[in-house]
Amino acid sequence: MKSTIKLSLAGMVSSALLLSVALALPASAQSLLDKAKTQSPLIAGIANEQPYGYIGPDGKATGANIEVLRAVLKPLGITQVETPIVDFGALVPGLAAKRFDVIGAGLFINHARCQVIGFSNPVTRSGGAFIVKQGNPLNLHSLKDVAANKQARLGTQNGTNQIQEAKDSGIATGNVVLFDKDTEALSALKANRIDAVYFPDAEIISLLKKEPDPSVERALPFQQIPDANGQPGYNYHAFGLPRNDPEFIKAFNEQLAKLRASGELLKILQKYGYTANELPPENIQASQLCAAHS
Repeated sequence: MKSTIKLSLAGMVSSALLLSVALALPASAQSLLDKAKTQSPLIAGIANEQPYGYIGPDGKATGANIEVLRAVLKPLGITQVETPIVDFGALVPGLAAKRFDVIGAGLFINHARCQVIGFSNPVTRSGGAFIVKQGNPLNLHSLKDVAANKQARLGTQNGTNQIQEAKDSGIATGNVVLFDKDTEALSALKANRIDAVYFPDAEIISLLKKEPDPSVERALPFQQIPDANGQPGYNYHAFGLPRNDPEFIKAFNEQLAKLRASGELLKILQKYGYTANELPPENIQASQLCAAHS
């Protein structure tokens, strides 16, 4: 199977243009479930990003999303999956324009995307995360914990939302140390120049997997920044699916639920550094998340 096809889209495509394209597309005459009958491959666009969907050293597509996708599709009779690589920004317009059948990358459910494509129910949830010294000597489990300890120093990345999040949580500017790369922040932690590394959890997971070291660990549990309702604020990853194929979406979600109930979903995710902490509540559905953002 060839997994290294490179696609490109010229320029940026606005949400308004995407919506007009999506609305102009005719209703699909066939469901993607018919792929099983014809034995034709399902085309899943990826962005070659770890840990979601990427090309491994053997030249084949792998990653948490790719393994979950194959496990969901197999009971539906779809066993052939091709994975063209596109720039991340080309995934949604590519699916809307039917350049591929599904999006196999890590994709957040948000309002603009809900207007253009369909989504599976959430596979994982994503928030912030800390790496701390082994044993978490300062007992840091939230940004508020850092703010409460005037000696605690937080390391994060230049130009990111994490800087404002730290400020909003009451952490003194002088206690926030900025780095260009997550690897630099991790090195500073090991050298005792900071007390916690703060990045999105998917990046923390990938960093710990790339640079395993028993002297550091992920701080668990971790209290997320609250949303407008005072609840932990998360983003939710899901598979991008065609909007006009409700039969496939229903079947996909049924198999995804079975995969989770059996424990196989977590087993797959754990291979890529995820924990049960990254599983969304079972009652959260894509339709609810799309409606909440409308």
